Amino acid sequence: MGQLIAIVSQKGGVGKTTTAVNLGACLSAIKRKVLLIGLDPQCGLDKCFGLDPADTSVGVFELLQNGASAIGATYRAHPRLPRLDLMPTNIRSMADEALYAELLQKNVQCLNQFLSHIKDKYDYIFVDCPPRLDNPTFAALIACDSYLVPIQCEYASMATVGRVLRTALEVRRFHNTKLGIFGFLLTMADKRAGFTVKVVQEVRQYLKEHVFRTIIPRDPKLAEVPSRQQPVIAYDLESPGARAYIQLAREILAREAGLKGK
Repeated sequence: MGQLIAIVSQKGGVGKTTTAVNLGACLSAIKRKVLLIGLDPQCGLDKCFGLDPADTSVGVFELLQNGASAIGATYRAHPRLPRLDLMPTNIRSMADEALYAELLQKNVQCLNQFLSHIKDKYDYIFVDCPPRLDNPTFAALIACDSYLVPIQCEYASMATVGRVLRTALEVRRFHNTKLGIFGFLLTMADKRAGFTVKVVQEVRQYLKEHVFRTIIPRDPKLAEVPSRQQPVIAYDLESPGARAYIQLAREILAREAGLKGK
């Protein structure tokens, strides 16, 4: 049975969508079946794969609006990654965006049903949430098994972690008792900056074993993902960012193998 993982953060620009795209790609390259779902109305995930709403007839928006079938709502994310699928947000206008927030609030059960129907078809389903603790994020936390939080190696990002944890605890208490922590991921680390070491130490001290050992570096190649419209492993496999996400994928698989062995 596949795992449903919400990627959440209250702060933008911390590597949330970058993590969805590149971790998903790396896991698929290691022969895991992966689905990426975009819940962010800004359609960042769609853009990272060059998907234009004008060219996709079905996505999350249609699923919520009229109960569109899951069949046809997923697309091959990249021609060289046959195990990586994408379900785009598919919002075309400001009017769509306003309706989308309302639909998510009213039709959380629709998202739950869709995810439960496709869960067994994938090893991992990553839900890319907007950088806010609003309706899409709540819906994802209610529907998913666990959540992953990217933390940029800056003090401003650390301040938001407590809010994410409190929100997740509230969801677990009232809506989804099975919700767990998939992990906290340190991103955009700059070894030349002295405060990076301090941030890493404080995050590990506070969140302990929930923090991945892998740290994602600040890498210009990762910033090129939206313009290149493909994961970093597709255009620069040897870059520091690509190597880090490959290492993260292996860490996740090793962790799960260890849990199964207990």
